[in-house]
This record gives sequence, structure tokens and C-alpha cells, in this order.
Amino acid sequence: MNISQQEFNKFSPAALNEMKEFSDETHKSHEWMSYVYDVDGTYEIGSPSYGGESKITIDPATKLAEDSNNFGYTEAQRKWTIHGHPLKDGDIYNGRQFFSSTDIIEEFIDARDNDTYIVQFLVHPHQQVDKTTGETVIHNRVRTLVFPGRDVVVSAMKQSNPTVDPYSITVENGTNQSTGGGLSNEVGVDWFALDNAPSFQKTMEDMGYVSVMDLEGPAAKTMSAEGNTTNTILKTAKFGVPIAVLGFVLYLWKQTDFFQDSDQDDEENGEIGG
Repeated sequence: MNISQQEFNKFSPAALNEMKEFSDETHKSHEWMSYVYDVDGTYEIGSPSYGGESKITIDPATKLAEDSNNFGYTEAQRKWTIHGHPLKDGDIYNGRQFFSSTDIIEEFIDARDNDTYIVQFLVHPHQQVDKTTGETVIHNRVRTLVFPGRDVVVSAMKQSNPTVDPYSITVENGTNQSTGGGLSNEVGVDWFALDNAPSFQKTMEDMGYVSVMDLEGPAAKTMSAEGNTTNTILKTAKFGVPIAVLGFVLYLWKQTDFFQDSDQDDEENGEIGG
């Protein structure tokens, strides 16, 4: 069991049920995020904050106060964040199973500069065939990404993006922007790729710092998945065929102490990095 699986396994059964509850009915197309709290070695999650298809703005102090009032969680127990990507216009886009550049760039820089250990969690819809019934269903999956510290993230960046100096990456030059035909950033980092091409997240996965767990699988086998509707079409990357991708982004403005989702909310086309 790798370290990302170990992190996922810290969630309580109640937290797993809440993740699914927050993510079900994804056709409503709203993002959500919650704080993850360490309660005596077990991960619990606070109240969800909902946004639109790709934007959430919260006041951390207000959100922490809400969780404290509702559950008794404290600032000292707050560890990480978890957020969910919904469907978009009733469709699943493969890019939504990855963290966007804005989701993880500050975590990368923090781990690189301060040798910090950080964990991120992402819940996303995944379309598949139920082996028992033969029906097409949507399962909720959780992607866990662990930043174990400086040596690993720098090594992963060098392996996945050999032309990029890991120490040259900043929020300003490493955050993806719309370029008309897709998304790219000034420094040239591929944060994710849809075709298993080299990318930072793919390399972290190969190194054992990323895992994907099915909430309707063994960890939560009592939960029922959403059925597929005529509007829930899986958008897959095919050679020569552009696909639309929209990534959720949630990052902390440390200077203003506000969380804000500020992704460009653009459609990406073709073979791209995230």
C-alpha cells in the first residue's frame, strides 16, 4: 500500500459517505469543497461549500467557525482540503479527474521551498459499466495526491518536464492560461496530460504518490451509484478529435486569507497538459 492509499484509508466511513453525498446528482454541475480534519488519527470532513461549475469563494475563518459550531472541529485539527468536480452540461470530461494547475501549484512551491508534507483530495465522476447489472453508471472516485517534500517533487518535475527548472516555477509563470487552442503556462510545465504523456501528476503517480479509489467499490460497497442518462456522455480523448476539459481550481490567497477558485473556465482542445 503506497502512501497516497494510506492517506485515503484514514477517512472514516462517515466521511466516505459524506463525500458521495456531496458529489451525487453531479448533473447539477456544482463544485464543492470541505476541510479535512484529523480527529485522533481519523480523517473527518466538515460542511461542504458549494459553487458553480468551476468557482468557489469562501472565507476560511467563517468556514472554520461553521465547522467548529457544527462538529466541534478546531484549527489545530484542520489538515487538508478536499473538493469535488461535477459533470459539465451533463457530460463527463476526462480532464476533470486531475488536479488543475491552480489546484496544486502553491502546494508544489510550498513542498519545494519549505520541504512541506501536503495532501490533496479530489472527488470526480467516472462512467463505467456495472459488472452485475450491465448498466452504465457513474461512480464517484477519489484521487489522492501526496506532496511528501522537496526531494520528491523536484525529482518528479525534472523527470516529467526535463526542460523546466523546478526552482524557476512561480504562481505567476506556472499557472495555466487560455491560449485559444488550449491551456498553457509561461514556464512550460505539463501538470497533467490526457494521453498518458509525461506530466507532473503522471510521474507522481508512477512514483507511488497518487492513488484513485472508487467510492462505490469495496471501501463503500453499500453506496449506490447514479444511473446514466441520455445526457451523461463520456467525453474521451481520441486521436485527432478535440475534447473539452474544464478543471476546478481552488487556491488560497495567503495574503488575503481567502480561498478562491479562479480557473479560467475555458474549454481546452486536443492534446494538452493541465
